Amino acid sequence: MTEHAQSLAQIGAQTSLEVGVGHMLLNIADPHPGHEREYTRWYEDDHFFSSAMMAPFVFAGRRWVAPADLRRLQYGRPGGEYSNSSRGSYAATYWIAPGHLNDYFAWAAGTGPQLDAQGRNFTERQLAFVSFADQVGTVYRDDRAPRDVFSLMDPPGGMVVQLIDVPDSTDRDATADWLLDEFLPARLAREEASVLSVLVFRGAADTSAMRPALQDLQRKADNDGRRLVLLWFLEGDPRDAWEREFDALPKAIAASGHGTVEWTAPFVPAHMGTDDYADSLGLV
Repeated sequence: MTEHAQSLAQIGAQTSLEVGVGHMLLNIADPHPGHEREYTRWYEDDHFFSSAMMAPFVFAGRRWVAPADLRRLQYGRPGGEYSNSSRGSYAATYWIAPGHLNDYFAWAAGTGPQLDAQGRNFTERQLAFVSFADQVGTVYRDDRAPRDVFSLMDPPGGMVVQLIDVPDSTDRDATADWLLDEFLPARLAREEASVLSVLVFRGAADTSAMRPALQDLQRKADNDGRRLVLLWFLEGDPRDAWEREFDALPKAIAASGHGTVEWTAPFVPAHMGTDDYADSLGLV
């Protein structure tokens, strides 16, 4: 057995093997116009694997797409960063096992520079949102909804990304509890609900092993500790449920006094390995 293999064996014998969605990596971006196919092939054929799925303790991943008509449904807080936004044509979500986020950061600190040196980056893109987050909890519609660990493996009909900001960072845990215990169960209990589950995340508590290049992105994504990230997984296409289930969310959350919806953006699962959506992004 090589020294490298012995080290891996030792890690495997001593590390936590708890199963669950402990942490999330969420990446939302747009290729520059004219680079749609090139970006998709780079991301799916290389970056999806070399920068995420090959990492230790990243156990599930999925790419999502928002063609032009789907992006027109998204909304942001009036006057906010995402007001009148049509950004975010592609999203990628990854689940990381509990307690292993810094293991991912440590791995990326080595692989990131290696990939850069090999020219395996893609500059013709614009990031809309990048977040490393800890899971707070999950709410399910009923017992038939797939558990959250499976939500990226056999994808549902759609996913909605929602950013909720609280007045002060000290309010964030109380707002998360309210969402998990009251607001979300009531929404998912509605007879017409198409949402299978909602996962609630807060910005990663420990980023000590994160590369400095990512620190600024993380601080912005976390809005100085004031932000929660919700992932809504839908049984069907978000277009069919948008007016009924998502249009009124900002008003309902604002009325509670617990927070403000900063951005809400719908996606459908990408047909990974194809360029099916490249001509429908409508990027200008």
